[in-house]
Amino acid sequence: MSRKIQYQAGELQNELEDLRCQRVSGLVDISAFVHPDKQPRKRVLVFNNGEIIYGGIKTLTNQEFARQIGVKCSSSWADTAVRYAAQKLQNPLSFRELLEHIVRIRVFKWEEIETFVRTQVAQVLEQTHSFSGQLQVDNTLQIDLSYGTDGHTLNWYALLQEVGERQKKWDALAPIVPSMEAIPQILSGRWRAIIENNKQQHLLERVDGRRSLIDIAEELDQDPLELAQCYKVWSASNLLSIRENTFLTPSQTQTVTPDVPVPVEQERPIVLSVDDSPVVQALIKRALVEDYQVFSASNAVEALKMLNTHPIMLLLLDVTMPEIDGLEFCRTVRSIPRFKQLPIVMVTARDKFSDKLRGQIAGTTHYLTKPFEPEALLKIVDKYVKEKKLAETNSRESRFRALGFKSQTTSSKIF
Repeated sequence: MSRKIQYQAGELQNELEDLRCQRVSGLVDISAFVHPDKQPRKRVLVFNNGEIIYGGIKTLTNQEFARQIGVKCSSSWADTAVRYAAQKLQNPLSFRELLEHIVRIRVFKWEEIETFVRTQVAQVLEQTHSFSGQLQVDNTLQIDLSYGTDGHTLNWYALLQEVGERQKKWDALAPIVPSMEAIPQILSGRWRAIIENNKQQHLLERVDGRRSLIDIAEELDQDPLELAQCYKVWSASNLLSIRENTFLTPSQTQTVTPDVPVPVEQERPIVLSVDDSPVVQALIKRALVEDYQVFSASNAVEALKMLNTHPIMLLLLDVTMPEIDGLEFCRTVRSIPRFKQLPIVMVTARDKFSDKLRGQIAGTTHYLTKPFEPEALLKIVDKYVKEKKLAETNSRESRFRALGFKSQTTSSKIF
C-alpha cells in the first residue's frame, strides 16, 4: 500500500515526526522541489516501527549496502567478506544476517556501520528540509536492518543533533561557501598552475560553473560538507570562486531563523533556550511546549534582551555560540544580581570532566550532554523550575515576616 504526502518548505521534520508517531514501517521516498526547472531531488528513508534504520540516495540490496560500507571504511577485505558471508545466509535478502556474519569475522564493526548510516541519514535531512516536496510512503518494502548486538535502530533525536552539528560546520564555511547549493567556478587560467594531476582533473571535469556543490558531491558519492571544506581551501588559493544559486529564496539560504516570542497564556513558566541551531531549538520546543512557554534566541544579544523583558524561570544555554562562548555568557548572566539564582542548564556535546568543571565554575546549575532524550530534558527542567518557584515563595514569605505581616499562605482568610 502506498500513499503520498505533500508538504511546504520547512515542514519535512514535522511530517517525519508524524510517521514516527504512526509507527510506520517501510520505504519513504522524498522528492524535494529544489529548482523550478529541474527534476526533484530524490532521497529515501527506511522506517521500522516508526524509527529510521536507513537513509540515502536510493535503496540498496543487502550486498550492495555491505560493499558500500566497505568502500567508506577503506576495507580491502570487504568484497571477499561479502561473497563469503552471502553463501552462509539462510535468508538471502537479510541485511541483519549478512552484517552479523561480516562483523563476526571482524571486517566491520557495528559502530562503523551505524556511524556511516547515521551520517547518510543526516545528509538526507539537511539536503531536503529547506524545500517543499512530497513523501511517498510504501509499506510493502520491509528491511530487517538494525545495529549493534542488541539490534537497535537509529536514535531520532541523535540524528537531529547531528544535523545541527553539521549545520554549524556549514555556517563556519560562509561566506566563502554560502551553502551546499552554491556553484563553484574555475578562475580563468588558474588550473594550469596546479601541479597535482588529480586536483587538475577534478576541476576540469567537475567544476563547470553550472553544477552546484551538491551536484558534484552526488556524482562523486562524497559528503558535500567534506567537498565544501576542500573548495574553501581552493577558493582561498584563488583556484576557484563560489557563488550562491540565484533561484534560492531567502528562507532556503538562511539557516538560522530565531523564534519571536508571541503572547501566550501566562500560567505556564517561561524557559529561554539559547542555541544557534534551528534543529536543536525545534527539538527543545517539542520536548517542553506542553508544560512551558519556550522562547528561543540564537545569540547572546537576543538572549539578554529576553532575560530583561520576560520573567524567565530557566535558561538553556549552548556552550558553542556565535560571537561569545557559552561559558562566558553564563558568567555575564551570573554577574547581574537579579539572575544570581536563575537556573542555568548548559546543553552541549562536550562531556569531559574538565568541561563540566568549567561549567560549574562559570555558574551553571546543571550540565546536560547532547544528544539527550526529551524525557530527560523535561525532567531536569521540571526539577529546577519547581525549586525556583519554591525559593521565590520562601523569599516572599521572609519579606512579609520582616515587615511584620503574615503571608497569605499562612494567615487566615480576611473575608
